[in-house]
Amino acid sequence: MRWLLFSMTLLCFGCGSSEPPAAAPPAQLAANPKPSTAAPAAETPPPKVKPTEPVRTAKMERPKKEDDDGSVEVLNQFMNNDGAADRFRPGPIEPHVEFTIDPAKLAASGLRQLAGKHLTLITDLPSSPEVDELPAVFDAAFPLWCEYFNVDPVKFANWHAKGCLMSREAPFVDAELMPTDLPKFLNGYARGDAFWLRDQPSDQYRRHLLLHEGTHAFMEKMFGGGGPPWYSEGISEYFGTHYWRDGKLTVGVIPASKEEMPMWGRIKIIRDDFASRQGKTLDDVMNYPLDAHLQNSPYGWCWGAVTYLETEPRTHDEFRKLQEYVRLGHDMNRRFKEALADQWPQISEGWQMFVANADYGYDFDRNRIVYGAGKPIAGGSATAIIQANRGWQSTGILLEAGKSYDIAARGRYLLKQDPEWPCEPNGITLHYFHGRPLGQLLCGLRPDDWNGPAASPLTISESVGTRRTLTPPLTATLYLKVNDNPGQLADNIGEVEIIVREKTP
Repeated sequence: MRWLLFSMTLLCFGCGSSEPPAAAPPAQLAANPKPSTAAPAAETPPPKVKPTEPVRTAKMERPKKEDDDGSVEVLNQFMNNDGAADRFRPGPIEPHVEFTIDPAKLAASGLRQLAGKHLTLITDLPSSPEVDELPAVFDAAFPLWCEYFNVDPVKFANWHAKGCLMSREAPFVDAELMPTDLPKFLNGYARGDAFWLRDQPSDQYRRHLLLHEGTHAFMEKMFGGGGPPWYSEGISEYFGTHYWRDGKLTVGVIPASKEEMPMWGRIKIIRDDFASRQGKTLDDVMNYPLDAHLQNSPYGWCWGAVTYLETEPRTHDEFRKLQEYVRLGHDMNRRFKEALADQWPQISEGWQMFVANADYGYDFDRNRIVYGAGKPIAGGSATAIIQANRGWQSTGILLEAGKSYDIAARGRYLLKQDPEWPCEPNGITLHYFHGRPLGQLLCGLRPDDWNGPAASPLTISESVGTRRTLTPPLTATLYLKVNDNPGQLADNIGEVEIIVREKTP
């Protein structure tokens, strides 16, 4: 049986590996299913911890020398005592002024200014509605940033950033808008009171970069930094992933299709890396080095991690608190994991479900595992009901190693409402998903005491259909789900009734 191989799936998530270095009308945040910048160049991340090792205390290893003067212990106390929160509390700063705007130099270089309340954008692009409205997009993001980060919009009503939108660098260099020490970057870069964007052929992705770098600029002003790379880049990706419709901005969205987000590609990054056995654990993502984002792949993983942690009820509240620790660098990670230590195995398992099944429109709420401890079959049989509009669900039935069981399923449910696609447990053979008939009943085995750190047993599944005989190799609870795209479960209506009987020798 394939679940005998589930431990091998760990290879798909990679242990501790990372990519080698290579980058208006009222607005709203996307709804969260709550129970239902660049980092400073001088900062150096600590060595990666093993992803499988619980993080309980912020201890540094003592120097391997006999004349230890106790400085390491003093540093540990400094980072962990009750006063640490006050010492490192983020607060508003006056960012470094990267350049001053000289209208005469702009004119001589063929550049023009687009002015908004919170942004002055300088560009060499010709006038068009899609370009000229960018300051309005930025202004629409300001109340969303303030709401998310608990910033008083009245107190900072006069906050203003500068941006450069470039099809070519040369005129910006001529106008002295490109500091000589500006590092290389892929598509965008924020520093001090300004940011720089390379123009994109997609209007959607151009706005994405504007909001991404704008988030960096906002956090630099309000907090004095953005935290470790995964958080700084991930939260900027979260705000950059948006809808701009009829002058209304919505951020933190899960794109329903790649056509909605041309050039975005974050889902594709996760799927391609997972397929090539380069998937990332949460620990991998949280320990990205400072230079990781000179490549494109980390942006996809950081977006995925932040979006997952923002939408997951177990992590939502603690994740929102991370803005209080952005000046702690990678020590933010320790505090986050300590606060969630008891729940971390299930948090990690939920992340694995997303990585293994990432798709456009992914429904984090409906794909959340429905846990339930299994009980041995009493009286020769046991029954359970499985909803067609959710992911993995515990049947509450414990299957014992070495015994054989007959599983019978019945029911009729809809996989689509317009037009209607009626389905039964064998699935629809005219349509397939992940190599199996759409709507087919699938099973997985998960020991109730599973606690990681290896790949979740539920990353491996077997077909059930209307009938299946199982002889489990280990004692585990039976989990079931209907085979469907994880972004289309909301269309499903109905349920499957199953009965499990222990076979007599």
